[in-house]
Amino acid sequence: MRKRKILKKVALFLALAVALNTSSLSVRALAEENDEEVQEISAEQPDKQIMDGQEQKKVEEPDQNENQTVVLEGEAQKPDEGEGELEDGNKDKVIPETSTPGWYQDGEDWYYYDTDGNRASGWRYIGNCWYYLNGEDEQKPGVMSADTFQVIDGKTYAFSASGAMRTGWISEPEGWYYAKADGSFADGWQYINGYWYYLEGANKEYPYLMMENTRKTIDDKDYYFTKSGAMKKNCWILESEGWYYALNSGALANGWDFINGAWYFFDGDNTEYPYLMISDCKKEINGAEYFFDGNGVMRIGWISEPEGWYYALNDGAKITGWIKVGTKWYYLDPDNAEHPGLMISGTEKTIAGVDYIFEANGSMRAGWYKVDDDWYYYGETSGQICSGWQNVGGYWYYLDPANGNRAFLGGWKVVNGAWYYFNQGGAMATNWLYVGGNWYYLAGNGAMRTGWQWIDNNWYYFYYENDSHGGSHGAMARARSIDGWQLQANGSMLSGKQAEMLAKAQAYTSNTNYLILVDRAACKVSIFAGGFGAWNNIKYWDCAPGKASTPTVSGTFTVQGKGYYFDSGSARCYWYTQFYGNYLFHSVLYSKYNGSLMDGRVGIPLSHGCVRLQIDNAKWIYDNIPRGTKVVIY
Repeated sequence: MRKRKILKKVALFLALAVALNTSSLSVRALAEENDEEVQEISAEQPDKQIMDGQEQKKVEEPDQNENQTVVLEGEAQKPDEGEGELEDGNKDKVIPETSTPGWYQDGEDWYYYDTDGNRASGWRYIGNCWYYLNGEDEQKPGVMSADTFQVIDGKTYAFSASGAMRTGWISEPEGWYYAKADGSFADGWQYINGYWYYLEGANKEYPYLMMENTRKTIDDKDYYFTKSGAMKKNCWILESEGWYYALNSGALANGWDFINGAWYFFDGDNTEYPYLMISDCKKEINGAEYFFDGNGVMRIGWISEPEGWYYALNDGAKITGWIKVGTKWYYLDPDNAEHPGLMISGTEKTIAGVDYIFEANGSMRAGWYKVDDDWYYYGETSGQICSGWQNVGGYWYYLDPANGNRAFLGGWKVVNGAWYYFNQGGAMATNWLYVGGNWYYLAGNGAMRTGWQWIDNNWYYFYYENDSHGGSHGAMARARSIDGWQLQANGSMLSGKQAEMLAKAQAYTSNTNYLILVDRAACKVSIFAGGFGAWNNIKYWDCAPGKASTPTVSGTFTVQGKGYYFDSGSARCYWYTQFYGNYLFHSVLYSKYNGSLMDGRVGIPLSHGCVRLQIDNAKWIYDNIPRGTKVVIY
């Protein structure tokens, strides 16, 4: 009956077309007006994404072809429901009575016929969508696959309720699947929108189901997946048993790994929890022992444990034996059966046949050590008590072997026949020493000097033991005559003329701490420092006073003005110091034109009345002798 109704409608449309001279397209349009609109339902799901490490909810959306009328080849459409029904026993093939290909419905099933009226099978690309017409269905050959998963040529595909092949993410009650661009389900690793996912083709219950919110061993490596299915990487993962770390590859770290500036160890041999981070313990790894803190960080340097201290090098390995930390030596006992490498402390120990003392802090006794009021010294590297001479910090000390190697403190001591002086800290004195109102000279090696000594361009005398001249052993003689030589108050010996000028100076006072005497006949200048009756000769120079026709004035004067230079004819004199009128101390003569020396003679009277000096000596007076200093010229 339904077949006859269809033929009647077609005949009616053809008659109208002839009468109206309309195109076949118009006829199809009229036919479409009498058909119920056919819609399809798709389930294409947009790419899923994870934003800022958070999961975004997967949402089912219509397929790109859902809620649209299916566009058919030759402009044909699926027939209305209830039309084209087949007689019972003739449902295996619907033969359209037109050469126009298209969709035909049989009950709830759809078929597609080609231009020859044959029922199509296999893949068909229709209206920008792929459909599969199952020619292998024995009950319904060529029936369109819809709202199902189907294995085709060994690959699994998903079809929407409208029959369109699905691509992208596909949500099902058991989870998510991913269909590639060709429609086949993804199997294994897939990189989608910047994230890695794993679709498990070997899942017996749900082949190709996406891994999510779980840990999975893949190719002998373990991986974690978020609730959205994205593989975790470059992150710490906390489980009830402890911490794991996912590398950039996503695989869980196994063994040593350097993370954010610290070393961690992940135990791949942990049978209960493979790859669990080691923490808050010590562990032997490849024959060496390592320590890990509560955060899993490998420890280095000093490590405190209940039984004592250990030390780990920068590579983390516990060390045994001797180690120098800073300036101190420590011994980490390798022979401790219970705790190998434990630091020795607060005890004495014989190591390789040598006795050592270890302080409470574990450091080997070294350097100065005080017992009651006595000081001892232990070698910085040897750890052994020292004896005899010892240089510490640039100073010499004497550790008296005759007195238990105690350091000698404060006073004189004879060592190997020579006298030495040690201060209250035990350091040996050198060079000049003032003790008990006397001066001594100990030279650079600290040994006390006696007799005549040439020091800093002067002669000095130091009394011998039981010296015929009297005086304390080693003390410097002062302000007296020794062996016919005059000694100043500062101990320096004077020559004949120098001694004569020193004796003369004692009768004068000065408004300053300096006094100048000029002996015109001897052509000598002596400069003294001190005071009345206690002048010391500090400078003694040759000079050139005035010649007979222009003699230098005699008398007692005082230093007045000073200047850098003055010119006289073609000559220039430097560093002048005035003592009376135009009478000056100044340098020998230089050319005012080119600065060359014109007349450098001293030791003879040849000036015009001034006192000429070598330029350095003239400058010394200019720099050091203050105004008001008395000048005696005779």
